[in-house]
Amino acid sequence: MRKYLLVLLFSLLASQESLNEDINLSIVSTSNVYSEFYDCGCPKNPLGGLARKTFFLKNMMPGRDSILIDAGNALFDSNQINPDNLTIENKRFKARNFVKTLEFLGQDIVNIGSNDFKGGIDFLLDVTRDSSVNFISANLYDKATNTLLFKPYHIIEKDDTKIAFIGLSQSARVNSIINKNFIEEGNRYIAELESSVDIIILLVNVLDNNILDLSKSFEKADYIFISGSTARTEPRTKQSDNGALVYSGGIQGKHLSILDIRIKAPNKAIEDVSAPFNRLQDIDYRLNRLKAKNPSKKLEETYANQPNVLSLIEKYQKEATELGISLAAYQNRSIFFSVPLTPNIPDDKDAATFIKDIADKAGFSLKN
Repeated sequence: MRKYLLVLLFSLLASQESLNEDINLSIVSTSNVYSEFYDCGCPKNPLGGLARKTFFLKNMMPGRDSILIDAGNALFDSNQINPDNLTIENKRFKARNFVKTLEFLGQDIVNIGSNDFKGGIDFLLDVTRDSSVNFISANLYDKATNTLLFKPYHIIEKDDTKIAFIGLSQSARVNSIINKNFIEEGNRYIAELESSVDIIILLVNVLDNNILDLSKSFEKADYIFISGSTARTEPRTKQSDNGALVYSGGIQGKHLSILDIRIKAPNKAIEDVSAPFNRLQDIDYRLNRLKAKNPSKKLEETYANQPNVLSLIEKYQKEATELGISLAAYQNRSIFFSVPLTPNIPDDKDAATFIKDIADKAGFSLKN
């Protein structure tokens, strides 16, 4: 059932978009993946998996050219979440081949997180140096040379819209690096880029117990995706009334954080309509469940002898109409979703074959 709900979700998105020259962007984010190739292996609800993610992107987001980003902690396990108890050489094997898999799957950007240093700085620089994936960090410096370890940002242009992604880390602490104040460095690059790009997105690796108001800290950013925190943002999560919208993607790649942006009027503000849109989706789902009792009849006929249900149907239909009218009025809007990668979503065959080849060469299990 969940699979069809996801198809419905993106069909609703597509139905809202005209065939003119509107700008449509889909940004798909993960965080704290911890070098997980497969699903989490959780007994009750095994979510995640790179091949499953690939199938979803190819088949369940019709007409979408997605930008794939990761907010940090992609390459090594977490002692608290999924310790793999492997030797450091085996961990490095996983990390090196995880980067190769991201390249194969078309990953665009990865922010450097504190976990990513577990194989050592030299190893991290080696596996990322010539990668087609853009590894970024704007505030981590080599202590010996006082130079940035990675490029600070990456700009992607889609449909004449320039989006700048800036990488930052609050939590990375390694003896041979300087972790400059991530707020100061982030705002410095925002000031440098804001006149030449249309959207600024920060990828921020935070401390587990981060208490900073990131929206207030980066008032001129548009969106912030975070790693480090194991929490997960839901569409109904209350966002700041001012400043950037902040999204946390959870752990192990179990969910995709998807930000869908439509721009009809360039140079005007983008309004977040996640809450009303997801309410519209919920109403549509509830009405379809009621309809399933007798698909060949109108709802009013099916429940003619149930006045309470008829009243509820009328309420849903009225609310859906009002929501649809209000959503249609927005010229520029963004909608956020958190999509679980459930077992109902099949593996992409090419991605699964690529990962199996790595697993066959590993000499140890890639699954936890």
